[in-house]
Amino acid sequence: MKKLLLTIVIIVGLHLPTVSAGPIDVQPVGMKTEYVAKIRNIILRQLDAFREDDAEKAFSFAAPQIQKIFKTPEIFLHMVRNSYRSVYRPQSFGFRGTQRIDGNIVQPLAVIGPTGMSETALYIMEEQPDGTWKIGACIMAQEPGKNT
Repeated sequence: MKKLLLTIVIIVGLHLPTVSAGPIDVQPVGMKTEYVAKIRNIILRQLDAFREDDAEKAFSFAAPQIQKIFKTPEIFLHMVRNSYRSVYRPQSFGFRGTQRIDGNIVQPLAVIGPTGMSETALYIMEEQPDGTWKIGACIMAQEPGKNT
């Protein structure tokens, strides 16, 4: 997971000249358009649930290990409200190209949060045994030099 996080930081533009993380496998996702559409639809549906303050619905899009960590929809929504304001109440957002990073499907979402700050939400998606997709993580990243 540490290697994945480092890879994601590098992708969004934090290129440090002395970083040595070993080989990183970053590729276009190479998925069928219908699968990318399904992934994006999950994210859109969760964003809609946040907008409606529908904790139960928002929680339903989280992967099992996220649900295990937060235990209840109310605790999950409380965490999102306090730590992920940009996805909880975005002014605007737009999808960027889906990537495969070290075998993980990552869907970047450019977001302008409620304060006007530009960020990128990196959604780590997990395919479930039944073929559906769930959100395994969301990592917020700012581009250097933006909003300063």
